Amino acid sequence: MIVFIDSGVIGLLSNPNDLEEAIACENWLYTMLLRGVNVYSSDLCDYEVRRSLVLASLNKSDINGIPKLNALREIISFLPITYPLLLKACSLWAQARSRGIPTASNSSLDVDIIICSHWQTLQEESPGRRAVIATTNVKHLSRFAEAQLWRNIV
Repeated sequence: MIVFIDSGVIGLLSNPNDLEEAIACENWLYTMLLRGVNVYSSDLCDYEVRRSLVLASLNKSDINGIPKLNALREIISFLPITYPLLLKACSLWAQARSRGIPTASNSSLDVDIIICSHWQTLQEESPGRRAVIATTNVKHLSRFAEAQLWRNIV
């Protein structure tokens, strides 16, 4: 099995507070890793979460989230944004719009489409293995990829 973690889950995993949901998410991740599940995310998801943590560090003295995010990079693979990935995302974005099912405004970067393109690439590179996106918001992602709430992936 392959699990791709989106920005919402990365945000939970790097949350500097001891929130019950963040702790449950961290336990879930370690369970996945102990079971031998290949876990990935994207440099783009890192960017989305990191920019919020950097902003929070400018407004507060608490920057514990940044070391947690850095530590995540040591235990899961963050996939780069490459030109072939962007080409795939452009096609998926155009297909979604032509079918009348956009996931964001036309001027938006549409991170969900790029995440779905990462998922498609993982599927293509690992035939016969199930790949699923672990998320906090299934709605947009499930239109183009197998996506589930993180806690429902066992």
